[in-house]
This record gives sequence, C-alpha cells and structure tokens, in this order.
Amino acid sequence: MKFGVGLPNYGRGKTFADIKRVALAAEELGYDSVWTTDHIIVPKADIEPYGNILESLTVLAMVAAVTTRVKLGTSILVLPQRNATLTAKQVATIDAASGGRMIFGVGVGWNAGEYANLNAPFKTRGKRLDEDIELLRTLWSHEDVSFRGHFTNLEHAIFAPQPAQKNIPIWIGGNDEPALHRVAKHGDGWHPTGISPEGLQTGVKHIRELNATKNIVVSARLSTDLRADASPTYQYRGNARYRLAGNLSTVRARLREYHKAGLEYPAVFFPMDDLALGLAQMETFTREVMPEFE
Repeated sequence: MKFGVGLPNYGRGKTFADIKRVALAAEELGYDSVWTTDHIIVPKADIEPYGNILESLTVLAMVAAVTTRVKLGTSILVLPQRNATLTAKQVATIDAASGGRMIFGVGVGWNAGEYANLNAPFKTRGKRLDEDIELLRTLWSHEDVSFRGHFTNLEHAIFAPQPAQKNIPIWIGGNDEPALHRVAKHGDGWHPTGISPEGLQTGVKHIRELNATKNIVVSARLSTDLRADASPTYQYRGNARYRLAGNLSTVRARLREYHKAGLEYPAVFFPMDDLALGLAQMETFTREVMPEFE
C-alpha cells in the first residue's frame, strides 16, 4: 500500500501555517502524498465544516513550493462547478512546477446550493464531468487543441506549457453506481469516501466487470482516529460512513480487511481540530500501522 494524508485546508480557524506543518510532517514521516478538500462558497446551512476553507488548488500550489517529494492530490475537486479549461491550466501549472506530482481527483459533488452560488448547472453535472475529463486529457496532451463537445468548443487553441506528466492521473470520487461506470470508462483510479471494506470489494468487482482490461488504482478517503473510544462509523448527510478508528490493533485489523478488498492507496484524514493531536496521530500511524502494509 501507499498512504496519503489529508491536509487541514478546511475547518474553523485553519490557516496555511497549519497546512504547511502537516505537509512538511507528511514528507518527513514518509507519506506518499498530501490531499486537499474542495468547496468554494457553500450555503450558510453548510457552514460547518466548510465555511472556512482555503481553495484546494491554490493550497496545493503553495504546498508544492515548500515540499520536494510528496504527490499532490485533490480529494476530490468538484469539476463541473468550475470552468474546466481554466482548471486544466491550473492543474497543469502545478504539475509542471512540481516536477510531475499531481493526482487529480474529481467528482460531481452534492451541494446544489453551492452550484447555484457559482452559477453552475446542477442537473447536468454528470454529463459535464464526463466531457470535462475528455477535455482535460486533450488539453494536457496537445499544445494546439481543437475540441468539440456539448459544453466546450475549442478551435486551434494554444495550451502551453504542457504538464510534466503527459497523463496526469485522474481519480474518480463517488461511492454510487454512476461513479463506478465513470471510473471504468474515464478514470485512472477510484477514490470513494468512507466506504466499508465490503462496499469497496463490491465496487472493485463491478468496475472490473465493466472494464476488465483497464488498470485502476483503488484508493479511498478514510477518516482516521487512533483514540480508543473513537467510533468506527459516523453519519454524514443521512448515510453511514466508515473510518479507521480505535486502538492500534483494531485499526490494523480493519486495514487488513480493506487490503483484502483491494485497497491500494488510502488517503487518511486525521482529526485536525486539535492540530497537535492530528500530528501526533500521523506519527503514530507511520510507526505502528504503515510498516505492516508497505
């Protein structure tokens, strides 16, 4: 397994100084990557925890400048509520400047109010994302770009410089059926959130049934809390989500279940409300959990 770690770019009072501390700790401790969360302008009803959030790609650009090794990922960026061509330029710029360290996680999102705040259509977000992924791959592989789609049309448009990676990995977020089909058709990886080991195994099997020839990286975003009394499940928007939680033996046992289910690249998000606690858990995890799976 490879392990990524979530950056605290959201939450009340979080600053770039906090993010920098976590990113540098991740690099020093041996994590493979660091990951940001994406929201831009949520309705007041969703102020916690996303009212105070530093923009995802801007944060990764700043983190790229203070790190040398860790890969830089979005977990996940809601691409259909943004201009895809501008986003392609931003991601390519970070990749070029960092020497090819971007992993671009994308998804359709869920917050209709945020889409409205950004004057972006919510109902067509799935079709838009499918086309946007094709657009990004075209832009990242051609300097002279012509593209015909339902939402974007380009005729001999110049896109330069190219990213350092000719094919920046695109990982698809989402736990539901449309996301699995999108992974099989368009993705380089699958990056669900809070999924159970059983759900992950079922999803991996279905993706392989849909496209047996495609090599997909199986990732997952997993909240992680090494406190003995932490619950292994939590509720989010009316649905149960799963996390790595409890004492070290419990966490290792659960991670073995995920590994058996096909998990290759977990992105672990530690409790960062208390930054000292989060950093301490990051260190404990690298010392007591990661060696068994690397």
